[in-house]
Amino acid sequence: MKVMAFNARPDERAFFDHFGQSLNMDLELQPGTLTVDNAGLTRGFDGISCTCNLPAPVLEKLAENGVRYAALRTIGYDNVDLEAAKRLGIRVSHAGYSPYSVANYTVMLMLMCIRKAVYIMFRSHTADNSLGAAGSARGMEMQNLTVGVIGTGRIGKAVIQNLSGFGCHIVAHDPYPSEEMKKMGVEYVSLDSLYAQSDIVTLHTFLNDETFHMINAESIKKMKPGVVIINCARGALIDTRALIEGIESGRIGSVGVDCFEGEDDVIRVDHSYNSHVTNHDYIILKSFQNTIVTPHVAFFTDQAVFDMVQCSLESLHQFDAGENVPLEVHA
Repeated sequence: MKVMAFNARPDERAFFDHFGQSLNMDLELQPGTLTVDNAGLTRGFDGISCTCNLPAPVLEKLAENGVRYAALRTIGYDNVDLEAAKRLGIRVSHAGYSPYSVANYTVMLMLMCIRKAVYIMFRSHTADNSLGAAGSARGMEMQNLTVGVIGTGRIGKAVIQNLSGFGCHIVAHDPYPSEEMKKMGVEYVSLDSLYAQSDIVTLHTFLNDETFHMINAESIKKMKPGVVIINCARGALIDTRALIEGIESGRIGSVGVDCFEGEDDVIRVDHSYNSHVTNHDYIILKSFQNTIVTPHVAFFTDQAVFDMVQCSLESLHQFDAGENVPLEVHA
């Protein structure tokens, strides 16, 4: 089987070499992203592995070149025109990976927010080692807080497991409550109840029409004054304008996000910085001393990268072998 891997980073090479050999693949790595302009490179290949957008024009070029399979190395697949893929007969898969990569990062952001890490580091860099006016560097302790987890799929469950050792009260919201989480003492509540109870709200749900901007001006009004909001899921779950207004008004105490609306304006596919940034909300969000904004790197661990490459190439191998690999949704 001939496979071309796009967006292939140097840190992935050892994993590509390992699985390419073990699956007996003729594998070619391309560091750049797949576009209509370079889709001709795929002529004669059976499948591709990528982390890029796959709109209809790109998929049409792939079909013309005889490509039958497209395997993403990401969980999300909202960057793929699935209707076009179905029409063109191209099978699509997405990757699962260690949920603890994002779950551990989520808890790190929580701790940094409640202990005001950015504010303290900023003061330290200016040689100000005081506790701040009126104790402004004073933080909170996790065991005294209620954490609201929205979405208890694989990552949400891993977050709850991580939090269980801190002694905090955990409430959750999910259309499909987990019996496993209930046995751990997690209380499932309505969204409004979660907003009202939680000192920390953390998002681990998928993005669709119902969840788009679920954190907005109205939902923020329902939250506790000084609430901490964490998002390591999808940027568009939060209305960034409303988030900024909540920070400016003091309604929101701290924010830790690894994703944000319009992040493609800021982060290129290869994770380099886009020098033509037009996302003004991003610039404003980063300017506050009580916000942490990171460039969609929560997933980036040795285990997760290994899992992504393995899942992508094994999916292509199974497609080629004629096995039925259904598209599964992971939160």
